[in-house]
Amino acid sequence: MTGPSILKRLNLIAWGPAAWGLCLVAVAVAVVALGHGLGLRWDPLDIARRRLRIAETYAAASASDALARRLETEGLADQARRLDQSHQQAVAVTRATAEATTQARSAHNASTPLDSARADRLLRHDRELCRLAPAVCAPASPGTAAGGDSTVRAGPSAADPDGR
Repeated sequence: MTGPSILKRLNLIAWGPAAWGLCLVAVAVAVVALGHGLGLRWDPLDIARRRLRIAETYAAASASDALARRLETEGLADQARRLDQSHQQAVAVTRATAEATTQARSAHNASTPLDSARADRLLRHDRELCRLAPAVCAPASPGTAAGGDSTVRAGPSAADPDGR
């Protein structure tokens, strides 16, 4: 069979332009479907790459948020641990202070006033400690010590004329 005889047999010559267009579209769809099935892709507007970029951006933002939440959680846990440790130290200091105060008040020489030279030496040591750690030293009210006891000395001595 020759080309013109096939056309005569199918009566394709009698088809109009609309039929030829429909036939052309059907062939194009078949070629695209076959190519797609074989793994060929054609993306003239680059939509797939844009979608991939957006998905990667969201994934990076999610990873960043997850890292921030993890660091925040670790920070809160560390803060709670330090706060607990500080509270335990404060309780231990309070207990030790109460025990030392009780022992000092019940000592056999608790009512004996201190020697002036010893009181001056203790005062110098106290000032040196306050100079090294000023946040620990609170201003004392003159005339009373902690717990309502009277101070060791009410006025300045010869060794300390400023009364500090």
